[in-house]
Amino acid sequence: MDKKAILTRVLKKVPLDNAMDLIQEKFNGWVPEKKPRKKEDIREKFLSLSEVIRDEEIEDFVQMAVMKKSVGLPAYTYRLSNINFIDEVNEHEFKEKYNQTYSPYKEIYSISTEVIDFNHGKIELNCRLKEYEASWKTGTMNIDSLSAVYTAKITINNTQRVMTIFCGNHSVQEILMAYLQQIFGWPLNLYRINEVSNQLVKIGSASYKTSVLLDLVYNRLKEKGIESTFKELKFYTGGRSRKDGIKDVAIGGRALLSSQLACEYVTLGSHIIYFKLGMTYEEMIEFTTKVYLKGNDLDILKIVILDTENENIRLKAMDVIQQEYIDMCTNGIKDIPKTVQLLTTIRDRFINKDQLILGTIKENALNSIASIAMLVEKFDDQDIYTIEVLKEFSRYNRTLLDSVGFDGEDENLNSINNFVRTDEVQIIDEDDYEDFDDEAS
Repeated sequence: MDKKAILTRVLKKVPLDNAMDLIQEKFNGWVPEKKPRKKEDIREKFLSLSEVIRDEEIEDFVQMAVMKKSVGLPAYTYRLSNINFIDEVNEHEFKEKYNQTYSPYKEIYSISTEVIDFNHGKIELNCRLKEYEASWKTGTMNIDSLSAVYTAKITINNTQRVMTIFCGNHSVQEILMAYLQQIFGWPLNLYRINEVSNQLVKIGSASYKTSVLLDLVYNRLKEKGIESTFKELKFYTGGRSRKDGIKDVAIGGRALLSSQLACEYVTLGSHIIYFKLGMTYEEMIEFTTKVYLKGNDLDILKIVILDTENENIRLKAMDVIQQEYIDMCTNGIKDIPKTVQLLTTIRDRFINKDQLILGTIKENALNSIASIAMLVEKFDDQDIYTIEVLKEFSRYNRTLLDSVGFDGEDENLNSINNFVRTDEVQIIDEDDYEDFDDEAS
């Protein structure tokens, strides 16, 4: 078994910080001589893990490495056009047909499924996907070509004809969806955001996707007892590539209207492609929800609930959000008058900004950042407390600059972020980090 070859493929897939964590778990007390800037700086030490990982541990280690990034409860929502594949069999026949032990799929994957619950209202399956990156060279799927192991749970709500794939990695859920369609023959379709033509004329210059998502947060979920506050927002404003056009807006846990930059992007028609919400359910249950727009047309929602360990709360909240998402995809904006009123308020906030006050705040924030940037190289980059304080300083000032509508690059802020190894904008979804990471390895 060539464990170094396996570890090389694992290193390609995981973020730098996660790779360092894996080293520290196996080599207790390890600290790099100097701050690593790229994976090549720790490659030798990472490959030396081959000396301490036993042969029987390697598959579990690969799974731990690639799954380390997934947090919370991530979900993708599908519509079943019919449930004949359920209705036409009994429980024993269903389990016999869909309990599959590692069936090869598309040359480099092997997928297993296990039915763990079957009743009249709900079906649950556990899935495990192994990726053999080098198998196309050797023609065999064995431990030497193993590059990743992923797990996912699938639930089917028979009554609503809704299937959910609980999986953090977008590419993995796409593979599982294709497998269920092609091998199992399940009639699946993703729920997608569709423009409702008679609503378009009422929202003015704002993006329809942005408008329907604001309606989801401020109207739909609020009616269901979920109060929300924006913590983070990302917009796509256009560019040579999607990655170039991403603009990150720091809200800082305040109302959307507190950010001049967010109001500008909404008014000028930019698409929201990610947002993070602090949520309170039924006036007492607090948690966080991240929503990513996925797919080639950015019209699919990946919903992630986190910051609560209560499984019942996570599932209950997910069910509420999914039901509103499903109705949103079918009917569009639910409350047109309230949504138009919100968009009007946002537009007025953008147009009627006080340039003198905002300019003074911006100038002083940039001067403060410049002062710290002059000192940054004098700090100890291995001191955890120093790094955390600088990260907080960066976050607070980013929020301040975004609040006054500053949309430029600041070299001093970039210098501080580089020192503390903060990626400002490029990574949209931590669970799909490797999609971007190959360029920086």
